[in-house]
Amino acid sequence: MPEPARARAWALALALLLLPLAAGAAALAGEAAHGEHPPDTKVDAKPGVAQAAIPLVGVSERLGQQAALDVVLADEDGKRVRFGDLVTMPTLLAPVYYSCPNECNVLLGTLANVLPQVGLTPGRDYQVLAVSFDDRDTPATATKRKGDFLNAGAKGFPPQAWRFLTGDEANIRRLMDSVGFGYMRTGDTFRHSIVLVALSPSGRITRYLYGIRPLAFDIAMAATEAAEGRTGLSVQRAVAMCYTYDPQGRRYVFDFMKVAGAGVLFALALFGLFLAYGGKKRGRPPGA
Repeated sequence: MPEPARARAWALALALLLLPLAAGAAALAGEAAHGEHPPDTKVDAKPGVAQAAIPLVGVSERLGQQAALDVVLADEDGKRVRFGDLVTMPTLLAPVYYSCPNECNVLLGTLANVLPQVGLTPGRDYQVLAVSFDDRDTPATATKRKGDFLNAGAKGFPPQAWRFLTGDEANIRRLMDSVGFGYMRTGDTFRHSIVLVALSPSGRITRYLYGIRPLAFDIAMAATEAAEGRTGLSVQRAVAMCYTYDPQGRRYVFDFMKVAGAGVLFALALFGLFLAYGGKKRGRPPGA
């Protein structure tokens, strides 16, 4: 068999081999990209309106959609405030609960350390709204936690640029559902993901930042995009491909098999291209 024909045959065989593997990888990535726990979903039903499934635990991204601005919460002094009246500038919404012994504490502690490094003017260029999804948290609890984090790492950070809010179950649930954040109470604790939701001054969802240690650069970029009303690229797809959510440890763990499988597929695809085009070039007669 001539060399170009042999190369094309090898390329065709590789393509047939890779097709089912690539389809399986795409299905796996698609499943992971739509939330950490696909079976645990519910639908926020509104008559006549098709709604995306909201995970009981996890995040269903709603980029470009509106947060529930008419939700009423309580500020640190116990004063009732409309969420939309607070979102007057680029806003980072931090869904947490103030008695969380693990991830929420780490996230808020990280924010206390990195917010002074963001390079934007807090209270003008952006703000942070920590909202507890535990209806048992009170304004007194919020005030204490705010003092803890402002005094620990964010000394000098304007208190009005980092609010700690609470609310009743109905209002909290409506707000969290509107941004696609799912959580579930298990005794005195909650199953939940860790994410910051960037909102434009009009309350439109522009970006999701995942993980317990956001970087100052990521926060600055999210605030800048939110100010312009631009929807940013979410890192959820990359996280879903490279990491798997551990519901018992409640954290993302590096999935070596996924990454290795993707690397093998990529290498085989490059090899197939080399055989197809390299072989064709070598088989070309001189002067052709």
